[in-house]
Amino acid sequence: MQTIRLVLIASAAIGFWIIAGKASPQDSTFTQTAAPPINVSRDTTQSDIQPAKVGIDTSVAYSARIVDTFKDRNETHLIGDATLKYKNITITAGKITVKWNENTLIAETLPDSTNGRNANDADSLSTRANGRPVFTDGKEEMTGDRMEYNFKTDRGRILRGRTQFQDGYYTGETVKRVEAKEFNVVNGRYTTCDREEPHFHFKGDKMKVIMGDKVVAKPVTFFIGKIPLAILPFAMFSTKEDGRQSGVIIPRFGTSPDEGRYLQDLGYYWAANDYFDARATLSFFEKTGVLVKGGVNYALRYHFTGSVSGSFTRKNFGATSQRRWNLEVRHSQQFNPNTSLNVSASFVNNRNFYRDLSDNRNERLNRQLVSNGTFSTRWGEGKNSFSINLSQTKDLETGRELITLPRANFTRSQSALFPFDEKKAQRTKAKQKWYNFIRYSYGNLLVNSTSRDSTNDAKTDVERRMEHDLALSFTAPGRIFGFLTFGQNFSFEEDWFDRTRTFSLVDSSNAIVFREEKGFAARHLFQYSVSASTKLYGTFNTRVGPVRGLRHVATPSISFAYQPDFSNSSWGYYETVVDTSGREIKRDRFEGSGAKRTPMGELNNLSFSLSNLFQMKLGQGDKERKIDLFNLDFRGGYNFAADSFKVANLSTNFRANPKKDLSVSMNLSHSFYDFDPATGRLRNRLLIKENGFFNALRLLQFNFDARWSLRGKSAAAQPPAGAAQPQGAESPGPAGAQPETGYRDPLAPERAFTALDVPWSANIGFSYSVNKFNPLNTTRSAYLDLSNVEVQLTKNWRVSYNLRYDIEGGEVADQRIALYRDLHCWEAQFSWNPSGIGQGFYFKIGIKAPHLQDIKIEQRGGTTSVFRPF
Repeated sequence: MQTIRLVLIASAAIGFWIIAGKASPQDSTFTQTAAPPINVSRDTTQSDIQPAKVGIDTSVAYSARIVDTFKDRNETHLIGDATLKYKNITITAGKITVKWNENTLIAETLPDSTNGRNANDADSLSTRANGRPVFTDGKEEMTGDRMEYNFKTDRGRILRGRTQFQDGYYTGETVKRVEAKEFNVVNGRYTTCDREEPHFHFKGDKMKVIMGDKVVAKPVTFFIGKIPLAILPFAMFSTKEDGRQSGVIIPRFGTSPDEGRYLQDLGYYWAANDYFDARATLSFFEKTGVLVKGGVNYALRYHFTGSVSGSFTRKNFGATSQRRWNLEVRHSQQFNPNTSLNVSASFVNNRNFYRDLSDNRNERLNRQLVSNGTFSTRWGEGKNSFSINLSQTKDLETGRELITLPRANFTRSQSALFPFDEKKAQRTKAKQKWYNFIRYSYGNLLVNSTSRDSTNDAKTDVERRMEHDLALSFTAPGRIFGFLTFGQNFSFEEDWFDRTRTFSLVDSSNAIVFREEKGFAARHLFQYSVSASTKLYGTFNTRVGPVRGLRHVATPSISFAYQPDFSNSSWGYYETVVDTSGREIKRDRFEGSGAKRTPMGELNNLSFSLSNLFQMKLGQGDKERKIDLFNLDFRGGYNFAADSFKVANLSTNFRANPKKDLSVSMNLSHSFYDFDPATGRLRNRLLIKENGFFNALRLLQFNFDARWSLRGKSAAAQPPAGAAQPQGAESPGPAGAQPETGYRDPLAPERAFTALDVPWSANIGFSYSVNKFNPLNTTRSAYLDLSNVEVQLTKNWRVSYNLRYDIEGGEVADQRIALYRDLHCWEAQFSWNPSGIGQGFYFKIGIKAPHLQDIKIEQRGGTTSVFRPF
């Protein structure tokens, strides 16, 4: 975890203390440069310094306004804009003193009582520090009041150091280097606030920092301003810049009506190595009890990944105290690019575990517990695939279990029935024949499963079957007659079963019962279809303003499909039962086996569609561009095998996007048949025969939808302050409401309505529908939607609003209001749903930094608890 990450000063102080040369009198070389405009310096040649007393073995480059070398003391003073470079380290300060005899380096501020004096100071003798020491080592930079280092002992310290590392600021009263990569820190402080007196910080009285590894601190106190709020007796944090990092997991504090005050998810994350990590958390709830969670993850790149996680709780559920637990196992292994194994298993000791304890909405709604393992492989250039699956599914409501052992599937993807030898064709210059375009695919499925009712162990359903699916397709090469695309498809399915059903009447109540008969049985199904389509183009050249032409692309298509009536007694797939009234009832002999139902009724269907695309061309030459104006599609059909109502309904779809931020769509459905108000049913007589061509259709349904996105001009020009998003699933507002940032892409095209001089945005939607399937009971609905209505009121205040208004009912169906306040390094969020499902409010104030967002104070009110967030 990167939470407190008191990597502190050490992260930047490293570089300063890397000055790690050993004493070596040989080859002691010094380079001196002077910086204008003042160059008061002494020669610092080899003879100026006593070589035997020098403790470094590489060159040093330095410059300053004044450079003084004192031979008697063997010292060099760099005064004013002093800079010293040693290896990859650079130190700048008001004054740098190098004591060669003592092998020490001192960098400090330079008091300035003249040039540095503020002209407005009343006291002419007032002074201020000039040139605080700054240490730079590559990317790391640190400032302090005083820096000291001993070349010989390879140790040093810095007083009142401050640096920035990643997203935080680190300071320490004293930092001592005790080993090459080990430091002791006194009164260390970490914060993400950039002010001199931060709004919050974490303080560690004593710390040991091991660079590139971890920080051990005791104790750690959390401050808001200068007020201590929480304390941990001991903490350990990672100083690794990349990847997973060990550290304390900061808990969430809050209250809820059902749980009372709570401390949620206090724990520790341990990144043991590149292949393994672990996590453990503890949650305490004042009214109900405790919840412990834990888990481990493991991975070996390119080979396998997995996890084991679980939780245990002893909480009060109503008037009783119960122990509940869950366990989840995940494993995924890649043997090679074409072969893999995936295993997942879930276990609970109480069917209401997720419903009562999970803070994930999808987990709470899911009432099935699924465990499965799947092995899959591919070969033959990926055209052949095989998988085998073992699974168990338990219904948490009824307790019914479905165990599949196994489910095996083989698939051969679409391939040429008579392959064309391209290599041979290059030599012989042969061309593809029509039969080279015949393609096939094959699938095989084996299922063996058992379904058991927990309330009655004797009631067990067994399913054993094998399916064979073969499909042939042919698409004519090129275009027939130069314009027509033609294709055919034939599918054949053969299914094997180990049992069938026979049906009979029990008594005069006409209740139908069945009896299973074990034994091999086969079912054969097939279907044939043929289709043809083409494209027609119509163009109209015009010069009206920037418009250079209009084009209409029409794509008519027609298809025919045939399938016999497999419920006919000649096939033997259905059994006919005659009730006491003489009515014949057909029942599928293969029902209950898990396979799809045997198709009933003949399919002799002709379908047609007409797709229309209208386009416009603007500009010319290099500036020419094409715009799609709108699409208008029609679909219908005719069933030759039907005994009535042979003509299918006519479906019409209209879509248009006149602008990127505006969309309009309409869907209509019409019937060719009249409605009989006396019987309340359709009349099997075409309207065209009764009412003529212009009244040949009757409207069944109409849907209209329009969406318009708006924003103020200034919303595209500047992002609002504190653009950090409020937290996601853990702390959404009512009914999932979450304020969004007002920031928008500055490169996006400008939109309408730019009257306001503050950033704002809004999405407006209107939907209207009419249902006239029964003309005697016509229903209408109309809604106005305002979504993501957001205004950046000031630099720090943002308000958003969502509304769904029922125009027909004249009432508000749903509305959500949210306020966001930027508090520099903190942020505050308030969401309110005044009515409807999820009615209530949510308030949160927390740290803005992403890695510290778990540090927050929150309050919920309404119909939810901590385990059922908005």
